[in-house]
Amino acid sequence: MPRELPSLNAIRAFESVARLPSFRRAGDQVHVTQSAVSRQIQKLQAELGQALFARNGPRLKLTDRGREYYTVVQQGLGVIKRGTERLFRHDSPALTISTTPSIITNWLVPRVGDFEHRHAGTSLHLNSSPAITDFAVSTDIDVGIRFGKGRWPNVTADLLVDDEIFPVCRADIARRLKRPGDLLGEQLLTESPSWDLWTDWFAAAGVPHSPPKPFRLSDDFYVQLQATLLGRGVTLARGLLVGDALREGRVVCPFPIAAPSRLQYYVVCHPDRHDERAIVMLRDWLIETARATVADLPALIERSARPR
Repeated sequence: MPRELPSLNAIRAFESVARLPSFRRAGDQVHVTQSAVSRQIQKLQAELGQALFARNGPRLKLTDRGREYYTVVQQGLGVIKRGTERLFRHDSPALTISTTPSIITNWLVPRVGDFEHRHAGTSLHLNSSPAITDFAVSTDIDVGIRFGKGRWPNVTADLLVDDEIFPVCRADIARRLKRPGDLLGEQLLTESPSWDLWTDWFAAAGVPHSPPKPFRLSDDFYVQLQATLLGRGVTLARGLLVGDALREGRVVCPFPIAAPSRLQYYVVCHPDRHDERAIVMLRDWLIETARATVADLPALIERSARPR
């Protein structure tokens, strides 16, 4: 065991070589020569008394102990990077949420003002991305909103809202629908690559027939909603994303029937930051606001489904 911790330069060189894996490319990344990287790795291995790399012909690979150490080093450098960036952000307090364009457009944007009013001096930045946030890499992201079953590696996940699915369309389309089975004759829109969601809803509505394959216009609900507003068909919606449109009368729910959703939205963050004061503040606001958004959903659905 070394009496002192290895130098940070040696640690950075090791992390770069392990990730790339190449002495030359690691040298380019840490701005030293290839031979300097090689010397740092040799010194690190001597200090640790362990072989961290082995060669398989021309290829460089981590040993079992090297892989174990690489995991620890990645975590440690990540903590240092996140802590440094939080210090820089203290002069300009802002929190960043990464989520899909549909969540941002249909739900978050109209509510940013409420957060900034409640938490004066702290602003929200919205990062629009369909990609799943890797908090080990995207250290500028404070929380994400993900859609799924709440089980992802290397994050903590808190249920945002327990939402349901139900059909929505324009009022002129709803007027020609007399019973749930009539939807089988309409163009059914979906953001899902399968028609499982429509199958779930028809089962909840007591319609024994499998629906025809829906038309997948886009994998983002914002596009689906725009198509619905243009009269292109009937789409399945969740209260979080369509609640405002229902309240404003831009869409209606033709039948007061909702089905449980197999997947839900979750607030996720890096496990090391779950109990951080700013993260708790933002997460509590997101959950409170989301649940308030859908609180009157049953009444909205019932009202919009009345004879038109």
